Amino acid sequence: MTATGNGHSPDGTIPPGAIACTQAQYEGGYIAVNGAAALPPAPTFTLAQQATAALSAGLAITSTGTPALDATYPCDANTQAQLSAEVISLMLNSTFADGTTSIDWVDVNRTGHTMTAAQFKTVATAIGAYVSALTKCINGQSTTLPASSVTIS
Repeated sequence: MTATGNGHSPDGTIPPGAIACTQAQYEGGYIAVNGAAALPPAPTFTLAQQATAALSAGLAITSTGTPALDATYPCDANTQAQLSAEVISLMLNSTFADGTTSIDWVDVNRTGHTMTAAQFKTVATAIGAYVSALTKCINGQSTTLPASSVTIS
């Protein structure tokens, strides 16, 4: 393709057989399709790539019992490690890792949500199930992405 006015002929015209396009189309990476300038097709992502992106985006949780917990929570590796540490502490000590009975857990926007142990376990379970389903997609053990939102009680 040749941008209009930027042909490769001595007089600056478009060479025979070239497809005319605007400068913006030329610079924007347009391709030739059936003799005309067209946007290239959107890239296709593998299931594993989609699952990896979903981990980065987080899980949207709606709580029917405590609407203050409604948020999209991160699911990245660091958050998973923190979740695990808090759940282990709850199981072993009946308190969070800092010895308290409630925790202020942040969502993807860094907004804190205060949770009791029971609420935290419910949120952590939902995130764990989501991460597990996405990991199966990444590892080729599943062909279906899980829903990126869930409702808890």
